[in-house]
Amino acid sequence: MKNVSDKRSQRGQAMIFGLLFLAAVLMVLLSLFNKGQLIKNRVQLENAADATVYSQAKLSARSQNFTAYTNRAMIANEVSTGQMVALLSWANHYKNVGEFVRHPVYQSPIFPPAPITYSNVLEVLTLPYRFIGTAVSAPTKVMVEKWPTVVSTFNSSLGVFQQVFGLATLAAQFEMNINIVEGHQIGDQDNKMYTPPLGWYFMMQNYLLTYRGENYSEVAPALTSALSLFNSPDVSAGLVGDFLGGQSSQLENFINTNTPNMRGKGSNGNDAVASYERYAAIVNNNRDPFTKDRHWALEKDFTVPFPTLPIIFFPGRMEIDLEVMMRFGVVNDGGAAYVTKSAMDKNRDIDGLGWSGMDMTSLFLNIEVDIRMELIIWNPFGDDFREVLINRTVPLPPLGTPIAGAAHQLVSKNRHAKLTLFDGWGSFGETDGVYGGDPDDKWNDGPLEARHFATVNWALVAPAGGVFGANLARDVTDSYGGPPGFYSLGEHFQERGVGYEFTVALAKHLDDIPTADHSGTFNIGGARDEKDWDEAGDAIKYTRFETTTRSRAEGRGFDAAYQRLVWDSDRPMMTVSAAEVYFANPMQFNADGSDESASLFSPFWDARLREPSDISLFLATGEVDWQILFGTVPRDSIGIVNWLLTSVADAVVDEGIGYVKDQLVSPLDILLAPPITDVGNATKRYVGDVTSTITSELGDL
Repeated sequence: MKNVSDKRSQRGQAMIFGLLFLAAVLMVLLSLFNKGQLIKNRVQLENAADATVYSQAKLSARSQNFTAYTNRAMIANEVSTGQMVALLSWANHYKNVGEFVRHPVYQSPIFPPAPITYSNVLEVLTLPYRFIGTAVSAPTKVMVEKWPTVVSTFNSSLGVFQQVFGLATLAAQFEMNINIVEGHQIGDQDNKMYTPPLGWYFMMQNYLLTYRGENYSEVAPALTSALSLFNSPDVSAGLVGDFLGGQSSQLENFINTNTPNMRGKGSNGNDAVASYERYAAIVNNNRDPFTKDRHWALEKDFTVPFPTLPIIFFPGRMEIDLEVMMRFGVVNDGGAAYVTKSAMDKNRDIDGLGWSGMDMTSLFLNIEVDIRMELIIWNPFGDDFREVLINRTVPLPPLGTPIAGAAHQLVSKNRHAKLTLFDGWGSFGETDGVYGGDPDDKWNDGPLEARHFATVNWALVAPAGGVFGANLARDVTDSYGGPPGFYSLGEHFQERGVGYEFTVALAKHLDDIPTADHSGTFNIGGARDEKDWDEAGDAIKYTRFETTTRSRAEGRGFDAAYQRLVWDSDRPMMTVSAAEVYFANPMQFNADGSDESASLFSPFWDARLREPSDISLFLATGEVDWQILFGTVPRDSIGIVNWLLTSVADAVVDEGIGYVKDQLVSPLDILLAPPITDVGNATKRYVGDVTSTITSELGDL
């Protein structure tokens, strides 16, 4: 009986342990349920943010590649204009042969007292060249009067299309932000992701730094000042440099909008002059051989040796060897280049860019004396001592007489034309200049080299007024529309090859996530005690088992209040993702094997994800206040979207397209003005539709 009584007294204890075990299992299940819901929504949020920011950067990279292709088209068009100028200069110099062979040096009789002079003979010998020059000059002159206007208009249109494409890209980035977030939405439609004011601010921040960075010189000092409150100067400088693309003081635009400013419209950035210098350099580097260097020579070499001259003295002798080398014949040099009358120092000098061509042909005689002096000392006990004292070639000043010469200029206004040789063409004796020459060929030094001295001098006065611009009607054409507007890469970023950071901020309301404490699920949760969560600014603490979900924005400190404002939620689940555009050309390298420098003339831009910079995270958490960076820009989502898209659309469509239409001349204005206007209006309508869609959705949140 005793054993039976003991068994009965133990029957209720197992139930207690079972209940405790069930409670523990329930707690674990609730915790797993919470973690699962939070992880699922966190992954969804991060995937959407990564996809959004990568898509933004990818669209930007495509826009930059479009710019590169259109910039290349501009270069090709400019070179085609240069070919016309080169052909006209070349034709005119043959056409002018008669003026040059009447030079005084040719007026002596060949066999006196017979009256036939060298000039008479040369006029007959060069008659075919005069016919060729005259035949080519007439149609080429007509082309030079018409073709540059067409090319300039087309290039200016391409420049505006770059801006229009950039505007459409910006609008597409905003639209894609909405679409990708909606595309990643799964499950409960009440549990929606959204772009907070901070997310729209990040998009505005990237645009302002990319296209207007140089206007916000206060950004770097403001960041440095804010960071210095809790970082050393070196650490602060490093954080600012990472955020601003390696810059720590004065900022540069990543992309410069350049305009020649010919009619007082448009505005150039600090790098505008450098951008047009680079543009001109690329044009000149891409000239075809005929445009770049029209060198040829019909020549004959012969050598006159002299016997060795010994000078005997005791105890040896000096041996002198002389050899005279002569080269004579006909040499032609010429070229055309895309240049200004004077150096481009200021914005107003940019519209002076145009084409200049020069051609000179001369009879020449080059004489070089090769001298060698060797000292020999007799040595009765062995080999004589020998020492070469001199072994060099001494060139004598070359002799030249004129055969032909011409020059032609293509400018936007006659005031940009060079009027004399000394008005920007170059100087006597200049070698390997922009009008021809080859540093690797000693006999190809360009049209201003010494062999053409007499020809260039005669070209100062013949034909009437000379060929270097004094006769505007004959030697200058003002049909060029001027250099185009175009996008270029900021100088700092040409070496860096990486743009400003793209950043995306997305969030969800924690109250919408079906965790255990959600009213739509189990509605189980402890009371929210701020002291446990954000006690006097201390780190987050958990003092008991919690089923209540928490957000970093809960609390009483400034950071929490800031986060509630910029994330537009009292309890947000939030994430930040970043990407960047970068340049990499896997198919082309520099001569020294180094990578090609980044530019908007090479279409090898791409996008990649990156870790958000620390400052982007500081802007998201309140350690740095976004209001210190860009002055009086809007702070609310609708205000940011409206202000940015509308202001950019007005600048591109109203100013950019208006500028191109002002440049159109008859009959191009009739043909091109309507489609250019239609493109602008269509783009503006698209931007307006995107703006309305986004602001409407933001108003429904």
